[in-house]
Amino acid sequence: MKYIKSKIFAVLALFTVFSAVLVSCGSTKVDAPSMEEQVEDFTTKSLSNGITITFKQNRGSKIIVVRMIIEGGTSAIDENMGGLEDLTLDLVLRGSEKFPYEKIKQMEYEKSFSLSSSVGKEYSSLGFICIQRDMSEVLELFSDCVLNPQFLESDYSQLMTENSVAIARKEAEPSGALSLALTKTAFQGHPYATTSGITSNTYKNMNLDLVKTHYQSLLNASRIKFVVIGNFSSDLQSDFTVRISEKFGMLSKKAYSAPKIPKIPFGERSPVKIANEQAGESGYITGFFPCPSRNDADYVPFAIATMYLDDLFFSEVREKAGAVYSVNTGVIGGNQLAGVISLYKASEKKNLKKTVVQAINAFNPETVENEIDQYKNKYISSLFSPAQTASGTASTIVSSIEYFDSPDAYLKRVELVQAATAKQVCDAYKKYIEPIAKEDYIRWIIVDSEKNLDDYDF
Repeated sequence: MKYIKSKIFAVLALFTVFSAVLVSCGSTKVDAPSMEEQVEDFTTKSLSNGITITFKQNRGSKIIVVRMIIEGGTSAIDENMGGLEDLTLDLVLRGSEKFPYEKIKQMEYEKSFSLSSSVGKEYSSLGFICIQRDMSEVLELFSDCVLNPQFLESDYSQLMTENSVAIARKEAEPSGALSLALTKTAFQGHPYATTSGITSNTYKNMNLDLVKTHYQSLLNASRIKFVVIGNFSSDLQSDFTVRISEKFGMLSKKAYSAPKIPKIPFGERSPVKIANEQAGESGYITGFFPCPSRNDADYVPFAIATMYLDDLFFSEVREKAGAVYSVNTGVIGGNQLAGVISLYKASEKKNLKKTVVQAINAFNPETVENEIDQYKNKYISSLFSPAQTASGTASTIVSSIEYFDSPDAYLKRVELVQAATAKQVCDAYKKYIEPIAKEDYIRWIIVDSEKNLDDYDF
């Protein structure tokens, strides 16, 4: 199997909808897995240096997923060094003296496993997925790469060349240019302003010595924890814990304080217009606005309210007006969030804002009262849809640990969704979404050909 490098940008995808609206279901109540049964599937063990291992039982599966979480993420890195952690983790998985990169690729092909890394705003991860029978060999390989990386100059040069090509391509493409502008504009002066990937502004600041120094800062038992998904008996859990302890139990527990993440600032509201000739006759637009954080009491009602908004956008902006190829809502950020509206491939320019405002104002509270169970079911289904794969389950558990301090927190979200009332959803719509129709609540970023930029009514 090919080497897999997963690129997770902590919900930065511009043209994806809220996960809740991705699952289609009717008004029949969804039978979510019993929380009591699910909670019993979790076991947590600790090493002598404080590193924890959270096991999630996945009965009947022959697949093992291991994630090593490293606290901090891009928020712990200076904005001028955006991409450093991504580059570092890439090089870590390029092999050790015992397992050079060519040998890793050969083993991946022969044993059908994959290594992966990802960089997020508050945490990053390294890990692997393999067949259970190969776990010992893959764990040995993974551990040696993480603890004894080679950091070859040739690998560094190759990755920097690949990054240079990727940067040029991203800046040239309208969607890439919009993504970069959104990060820069929405997070100006905020810890989230540090990009996960290398940009043209940070490329020149990279060197291999910095990578090695940054790597050493990551090997801190205070910053590391593991999540493991598989069909584990108690004996296998104990055996795995011993193996992890033999490898990672030697790491020192050094002082570490997680970056303090303030609310995302919302100041300047004037639109940002970016000329991009590859856009042709289509506009790529996004607007960001205040919304509740993940732990806010308003978050679940807000999420449900955006599902109604997506339906209004589809009906009024895409189907009736034919103004865009697609339109949807989402969020960007990590623990702290900003709401996002994305208008993809806009053909209507002069009246686009007016059409968006009309859709927002078409909201009918009676619809919420009549259809709230249907939308609750969509939300609940989305909470459990990742569990269709072991890898998806691992990602969900990692998010639960990082954002809610508990591996099973996502199970308890079901209760929050079911408890949401129509009034709470309507109140959230009025508080966070209706003000979007006003001039001073949302900031728009427009990417289009230069000759078209003045046509927009934003």
